[in-house]
Amino acid sequence: MITRQHLLLVLLCSVILSSAIMDYDPLLAFLLAIGACLGAIIPDIQMKRPKNNPLRTSAWVVAQVGRRICTPIMCMFYRRIFRIDCNPGDKWLTHSLPGLILNFGILSAIASVPVFVFGDEISVILVMGFLAGLLFGMILHLAEDCCCRKGIALFHPFNDTRIYGSIRPCDVIDRRITGFYVYHATVLFFFLLIQSAVHVSFFEMIAFGIFSISLCVVSMIWQSEVRVEIPDSRIADSQEVIAT
Repeated sequence: MITRQHLLLVLLCSVILSSAIMDYDPLLAFLLAIGACLGAIIPDIQMKRPKNNPLRTSAWVVAQVGRRICTPIMCMFYRRIFRIDCNPGDKWLTHSLPGLILNFGILSAIASVPVFVFGDEISVILVMGFLAGLLFGMILHLAEDCCCRKGIALFHPFNDTRIYGSIRPCDVIDRRITGFYVYHATVLFFFLLIQSAVHVSFFEMIAFGIFSISLCVVSMIWQSEVRVEIPDSRIADSQEVIAT
């Protein structure tokens, strides 16, 4: 999906989760939502710099964190540990399960630096909330891309297994993404309605929020005819294995 589609869908889902913890800690809820929105952008390292569009330029700047910091470290890791050479500009690096784990690990290490530097002056809970939002946004980003024809390379750079759907994000005739907006907004509306009418514990509200978000994700996958493609060749054609 394109950036604005990722952002809107992730924002709707993050509001569900943030609303569940708003009464507990408003600042934590805000940081979680901010982290989710950033996590929705960072994997798109292939994004081209837009012209004369400040909002898209801001998204491009966020994506450069992944392109200029995370993917070079990921490539060095793959090269040193697995003897696999890869291109830091390859979008599949961040659109895969190993890429998600490494990307989040690198960003978590960076975000943790202020905690060690300033100690008790920075709340560990708030940092963890921001990182939880970041991971949440990155996971939803991959789930949303699974619904598109290009899909994700599930285990890149180890093999070419793909998960993909039938949606073309820029196809104005296909109204399914618009339908996702409506469905997500409807789930959010009923979540907020039930939250205001029923008084339950903090953990029960979190569980209900996760359940509501799961409904949104399952609906997207079901409507997108998502499938798994396992190629005959288990090694990507674009890989070069460095001789020992």
